[in-house]
Amino acid sequence: MLKKFPFLAFCWVGFALIVACGLLLLYLTYPRLVSIGGWAVFAPLAIIGIQAAVLGVGLALLTATSLSGVDFLYVYGRRSVTVRMLFPVALFLAKLIRYDRMKLMASFVEVNNSLTVARSARIKGERILVLLPHCLQIDICQRKVTGDLTNCLRCGKCPVGEFIEMGEKHDLKIEVVNGGTLARRRVAMWKPQGIIAVACERDLTLGILDVIPIPVYGVISDRPHGPCINTNVDMKMVDEAINFFKKNR
Repeated sequence: MLKKFPFLAFCWVGFALIVACGLLLLYLTYPRLVSIGGWAVFAPLAIIGIQAAVLGVGLALLTATSLSGVDFLYVYGRRSVTVRMLFPVALFLAKLIRYDRMKLMASFVEVNNSLTVARSARIKGERILVLLPHCLQIDICQRKVTGDLTNCLRCGKCPVGEFIEMGEKHDLKIEVVNGGTLARRRVAMWKPQGIIAVACERDLTLGILDVIPIPVYGVISDRPHGPCINTNVDMKMVDEAINFFKKNR
C-alpha cells in the first residue's frame, strides 16, 4: 500500500491546486463578470464546479478502488479523464520538489495494477498480449527477435526464450518491441483484452496512458547493467500477471 501513496498523494495535491487556481481566477475576474451581467457570473462558477466535481469524484473513486480492491470505478467510467489530467500535474509537482520521478512512475504502475486487479470481473482475458522490451535480449546475440520471435534460439542466455515457452504454454501472444510506436502498432493489430507489459518505469507509464482503457498489468524490469542493456525481469511477477488473466478466461 505504501508504494501507491506517492502517486495518489501528488494527485490529491494537484487536484487541490487546480481547484484553487480556478477559484482564484474567478475571484480576480469577478468584478468584470458582474459588470457584464448575471449569466457571466454563474456560467464560469458552474463550469469550475462541474469540472471539479468530475475530477474530484473520479479521483476519490480511483483512490478507493486502488486501496480497497473494490471496483468503485465500475459505475463511473472517468478513470481515463482523471489519470490523463492529473498525471502531468503530479509529475510537475514531483519535479518542483525534486522528488524522484522514477519512484513516482513506479507508484503509478502499482496503482494501475491494483485498478486492473479490481476490474477482474470485467476482464475476459481470452486475448492477452505480452509486450517485452528489446533490451531483454542479451546484447551479444545476433538474432533479431523484434517483430519475429521465431529467430530466437532459446539458448537460455536471456529471458526471451523463457517468455516464448510461457506464451506457448498459456496461449499468449508474445511481442518484443523496441519502442512505444511499435508497441502501439502491436496493440492496434492484436486488439487484446488485456496486456502484460514488461518495461522500465518510464516506458510502462507512457504505455499504460497510451492504451487506456485496456487493462494493463505492468512489471518493472530490473536493470543490473544500467538502462536499455541486458535487462532482466522477476518471472514470479510475470507468473502473477499471467495467473490473474488466466482465471478470467
